Amino acid sequence: MAVASRARAGRAFTLVELLVMIFIIIVVAALLIGVVLPNLGRSHGSLRPQIKDSANIRGLAQGMVLFSQNNKDQYPLPSLLDAANNTVNADPSTKDTTANIISILIYGTFFGPEICVSPAESNANIVMDNDYYYAEPPTAVNPKLALWDPAFSADFTAATPGNFSYAHMLPSGPRIAIWSNTFEATQAVLGNRGPLISGVAKLPSGKIAPQYNRSSNTRLIHGSRTEWEGKIAYNDNHVNYESSLWGDDSKIYMYKDTSGALWPDLLHYDEPDDQLGTNNFLGIFTTSGKTPGEFRSIWD
Repeated sequence: MAVASRARAGRAFTLVELLVMIFIIIVVAALLIGVVLPNLGRSHGSLRPQIKDSANIRGLAQGMVLFSQNNKDQYPLPSLLDAANNTVNADPSTKDTTANIISILIYGTFFGPEICVSPAESNANIVMDNDYYYAEPPTAVNPKLALWDPAFSADFTAATPGNFSYAHMLPSGPRIAIWSNTFEATQAVLGNRGPLISGVAKLPSGKIAPQYNRSSNTRLIHGSRTEWEGKIAYNDNHVNYESSLWGDDSKIYMYKDTSGALWPDLLHYDEPDDQLGTNNFLGIFTTSGKTPGEFRSIWD
């Protein structure tokens, strides 16, 4: 009997211990849920703008492709389309600005003004154009024959807000040949804009060290990081998330300098020693001209 009583007492102690353990686990789990769920919700909330941003870039790039299908595979060039000056009365070469290019695509309903501003936009002077004229824009020279609304703006450095968040390929010089639907996977066409790059140090290792504005608003579009990251659409119609100004770890874009050496190709910098003059260079251009040097890009 004494042995049986001790055995029962032993089993009772084990059961109590198990109940205590279960209680502790429930309490700890409740505490963890209370800590993790709010952070998870915030994380999901921060992801939504990035997902929408990718959809915007894809929509803009697809709009350019749709335009090209009716224009011998070429992307819009206001200088050619408005030769009669019905929209803007100016020298044709000065019309190939970002605002005019994007406005042509909006006017043709290839996409709307709502996808022209990133949901993750960090510059307060970039807002959606809520007053876009899809017909007979009053600021055009001949509203009835206008090809776009000239009031659409991409200049976020001006007193009035700009209406465009993204950057695109410079459409001039040797790049005119690739300002079209070429299906090339390494040709950057459009994407998140980047910071001003003042110069590039070329290292003996074959790597580069760009000098750029590390307080740029563009670093905040995809989170507060020490390096720029962004999404870029390429000429084969794919969008890639790039973890640096020259690509990602799996694929670094290269260009060939005048000596024949290969170097990483910065997405937002026009390398002056590029042998072909077709290196990747995305920007927002507020003025244009007959040569690439006459294009003025803006940065923030």
